[in-house]
Amino acid sequence: MGLLAGVMACTLTAGAQTRAGMAQKKTEIERLFAKNHIKESIVKPPKGLLKYPYLVPSGPYYELFDWDSYFMGVGLSYDHEGKPLETTVEDFLSFVGQNAADTGYTPREITTTAFWALPEQCKPFLAQMAYRASETTGSVEWLRPWYKRLGETLQFWENTREQPNGLFVWFDGVESGVDNNPAVSDKPALSTEGVDLQCYIYREYEAMALLAEKLGYTSDAKMYRAKAAALKEKIQTLMWSESAGTFLNIDARTGKKIDILTWTNFVPLWAGVATKAQAKTMIEEHLLNPKEFWAPYGIRTLAPNQKLYDPVHGYWRGPVWILPNYLLMHGLMNYGYHKQAVELAERTQKLLVRDLKATGGMNECYNPDTGKPEAGGHFVSWDLLGEHMVWEAKTGFDPTALKGL
Repeated sequence: MGLLAGVMACTLTAGAQTRAGMAQKKTEIERLFAKNHIKESIVKPPKGLLKYPYLVPSGPYYELFDWDSYFMGVGLSYDHEGKPLETTVEDFLSFVGQNAADTGYTPREITTTAFWALPEQCKPFLAQMAYRASETTGSVEWLRPWYKRLGETLQFWENTREQPNGLFVWFDGVESGVDNNPAVSDKPALSTEGVDLQCYIYREYEAMALLAEKLGYTSDAKMYRAKAAALKEKIQTLMWSESAGTFLNIDARTGKKIDILTWTNFVPLWAGVATKAQAKTMIEEHLLNPKEFWAPYGIRTLAPNQKLYDPVHGYWRGPVWILPNYLLMHGLMNYGYHKQAVELAERTQKLLVRDLKATGGMNECYNPDTGKPEAGGHFVSWDLLGEHMVWEAKTGFDPTALKGL
């Protein structure tokens, strides 16, 4: 497998060791991944501005993306591959403090010749990337010379995006990764306190605490845990809507909740931020509701009763994406809905298997009712997560979990 297999020799996580050690017959999706060479060409060699090997979704892409890299690294942890994610983090951190006046700014996208798109910035996943890489390789020492810069990336969020109420704002929908999410304002920018953003930063604090502890920075670990706890409490109290029965984004200009039923409202389930009562309400009233999010092929990204719902051409406004399916499968597992988690995982794998058989690849998104591919053919990125979804749902293993290294 070229650079991916020849250069990167790493240690499996405990969970992946268990999966590999079962010595059972490969599943259909695993055979199709191998047959169609899905994981080839996703690790690129150093070139130009990118000084270290880096992860990139195959297909038409050649640039380094932020959260794509994290979830690809999660998928590769089953294949002994932690080094590509490690060097991807190093590529991102190479830009911290080097190309902008504000300490901690990190571009969300980098090519071999340029980075962009200031003032949009890298989503808060770098500490989670570093944690995932370290857990896979079995060592965190590679991070020591980069640790200060990693902490500065969170300082930048605090310095430039934290609001008086302690919540953070997205610059716009594209920065959030859910490009046309109707619950995130583009005009004006910097005005939406996203439920998903708070959860990602919460997990960054948790990941930083674990990394700091492993590196011997005990006071830092304590600080990050305190920040995580404070943010968790704010999400639970400020972003929960009792009348809507779900978490909602907030308009930072008015303080009013944005009453739009989008899949990002459920990210607290994956992050473990929702209380048991909140989780029960949102899962049973919304997530498992076939008139809203629970579709034949997974989780709709926007509920059909929303005016911008478009399951065919909507991109993030209705079609099923593998990432929400994966995160919310784990969200269901986190709160005891194991049967439904397995069902969601099986639907997801069947969707990918059908696409792989028909086209030899996977797509960005799919029609929630027919399963028809709707955008971005031969897409890899977080579709890699689908390979082991059923096994994770049945065993309870979560490679995105943040635990002691």
